[in-house]
Amino acid sequence: MRVHVRGFATLADLMGRDGIELELPEGSCVRDVIRELSRRFGKAIEGALLDGGGGLARFVKIMLNGRDIDFLSGLETPLSDGDEVLLFPPVGGG
Repeated sequence: MRVHVRGFATLADLMGRDGIELELPEGSCVRDVIRELSRRFGKAIEGALLDGGGGLARFVKIMLNGRDIDFLSGLETPLSDGDEVLLFPPVGGG
């Protein structure tokens, strides 16, 4: 299945672009997207998205087709062909 992934701000920088199409096996989940991004772009992107225990890093937001995965099944949220995954790093300011 094909999944479109877009990173924003520092995550786009780590990917070297703001979007990519990934080909993943049927039955893949959001965690598999992170694994594939790490394989392609290096461990830094995994470190930016996950905490030391393998959970989603604090303040990182991942959206699947416009829905926050925190309100779905988290990193184990299943994917379907044509899904769009958006990756937002923590932001600050004032």
